[in-house]
Amino acid sequence: MQDQFSHSDSRFLQAFLRPAWVVMMVAQMVLGLGLAVTLIVKYYMLVVGTSVCTADANTLGNLIRCTPTLNIVAHFVLAVAAFRFAAFMFADRPQALLGPLMVALGGTLLKVLSDLTHGSASWAGAATIVTLMLGISAIFGAQVYLRNSARRSDS
Repeated sequence: MQDQFSHSDSRFLQAFLRPAWVVMMVAQMVLGLGLAVTLIVKYYMLVVGTSVCTADANTLGNLIRCTPTLNIVAHFVLAVAAFRFAAFMFADRPQALLGPLMVALGGTLLKVLSDLTHGSASWAGAATIVTLMLGISAIFGAQVYLRNSARRSDS
């Protein structure tokens, strides 16, 4: 089995990579704009409006008002990670998937932290946080190792 891609394989992958990157960038911009608008609306509701959640109202305003800010940010980060992971599926290097995986673990960590309250602190929650932090550290270490080993092999 060949370890290196031929020139025609590389061109074939590049033909799919460009549109995937364009879709990823547009999706990230739309998600970033959506997050900015959501946070502005949440701040406006907090300062000007009443911050009372209505249990029976299924409106977007009530959803924004009642959802914790860190939870909103976590969901947006997880959506960005999903788009990045989908775009990197077309890359010719499998190690390129480590970046989106680290973003997903960061979003998961934010989600766990947003759900954590003083009354819900337990050893299982602490173990989850430590495991996520170790996972992020391991992925970062793998990225640094792979980058350094690629530089050494080029020299």
